[in-house]
Amino acid sequence: MTVSLQCPICRQPLSQYLTSKDLHCSNKHQFPFTQVHEERGYWVFGKGKKQQVLSRAQMRSRLFLLSGGLQAPLIDAMTVQLIPLLSGQSTLSWLDYESAEGFYLRALAESLAQQQAELTLERYGFAEADNALFAAAKAGSDEVYAQCSSKGLPYVDNSFDLLTVIDKPLKGKEAVRVLKEGGLALIVIPASRHLWQLRTQVFADLAEKEVSINLPKELELVVSTRIQWNADVDGEQALTLLDMTPYAWRANDKLKSKIARESINGLEMDYLVVLARKSRGE
Repeated sequence: MTVSLQCPICRQPLSQYLTSKDLHCSNKHQFPFTQVHEERGYWVFGKGKKQQVLSRAQMRSRLFLLSGGLQAPLIDAMTVQLIPLLSGQSTLSWLDYESAEGFYLRALAESLAQQQAELTLERYGFAEADNALFAAAKAGSDEVYAQCSSKGLPYVDNSFDLLTVIDKPLKGKEAVRVLKEGGLALIVIPASRHLWQLRTQVFADLAEKEVSINLPKELELVVSTRIQWNADVDGEQALTLLDMTPYAWRANDKLKSKIARESINGLEMDYLVVLARKSRGE
């Protein structure tokens, strides 16, 4: 681990106890390590409101669906965006924003390695949900995970060469703070037709609207690409996709039962893949 950690409470450097992996700062704030499998686990810097966003069954369904190749076109598109800008680099420190069970950290790392084998990736992720981090640490290998809120990240300023924000809003200033000057931010935004056949069942008066790209002032747009494909999913897979959206709560039990019984042929997948760079200071 080469990225330096700091106390999210007082911003003092963190040290590790000699007898355990737990961390502490000079002001006696302590942060335990939760061991999941062999030496793998995650540090607990704080437990927010999202300690368990999805149930264990939903988490297993999500992992099974994503690992089955559903998002392969998106992974390919992200790789195409990044590779030209990573040429010549030997080591890359990378933070996946609200990384959930770590699928994108693993899948994108594998894709990048196939294109640029000499590149060493130092991968970091964070989430609030206990069960997501447990799944991430169990399935991962070299990733470093933290349980914390996006409002208080335990990393020093200008720590990361790459920030990925995939299918979730980028909130606050913390993520930009820990990105190096000149560092890259790869942001994936659901576009206007994403999951259209599902959304029209949830929103009866749904109208197609173009998605705007709103970047923090510190980030300068490099390129934006729209990626679209169709996927055939059965009812249970469609329900899993719905559960992964922020509007799943709008579907009542009757509608969820209906969705689970019906396959969708040609479900529209639609994203904007946005690559930005953090501006350098004067």
